[in-house]
Amino acid sequence: MKSIMFMHPLMYEFGVRFLYFDGLKILKPIIGEEKEVFEPACGYGRIKRFISSTCKYSGIDLNERFVNYARRRNRDIRMGNILDSKNYKESDVIILSDILHHLSREDIRTLFSIAVRFAREKIVIVEPEFVTYAAKKNTLSRALGKFMAVMDYDGINEIEKWLSDEEYKSLFYDLKESNNIEKFEIKKFRRHYFVEMFMNENR
Repeated sequence: MKSIMFMHPLMYEFGVRFLYFDGLKILKPIIGEEKEVFEPACGYGRIKRFISSTCKYSGIDLNERFVNYARRRNRDIRMGNILDSKNYKESDVIILSDILHHLSREDIRTLFSIAVRFAREKIVIVEPEFVTYAAKKNTLSRALGKFMAVMDYDGINEIEKWLSDEEYKSLFYDLKESNNIEKFEIKKFRRHYFVEMFMNENR
């Protein structure tokens, strides 16, 4: 059963505000000014308020309630599967926020390879670093992992496992090396990873 957090945008907003506090404020300088920004699995587009008003923001999601909520607020968000390249559009920046831990390794590689094709400048990954506690090998962490998997179930992708800090870093390096990324930077802020993957001009 889908978590209550994904049943209504206000429930989700309450949950992520508790987890992020003001952590997403770091996105504004990361994204920059006057950029076209596209977000797969954007929900109702909450990221939009954390980037510059000079940016043009759009996204796709499969949660119909979230998409309808966003459209009633005049956000450029539509229904779309993130693993289908037909739903994408070329943009300066593509944001992958709180989505990788929902996906299998195979789907992560598919998603990222699509994002690389459509990102002009960079891909920005946002992932919760605090979930690495659930990857530890003890009774408390296993119980925490089961609880978090229930609370974070979006009704579409079932979380198979939680990544450790080492596994997250290995994943980021793997995505860089397998997609001809020119360079990347990893920042930690408010218990989250913020990873910038810069596109290679000669790809």
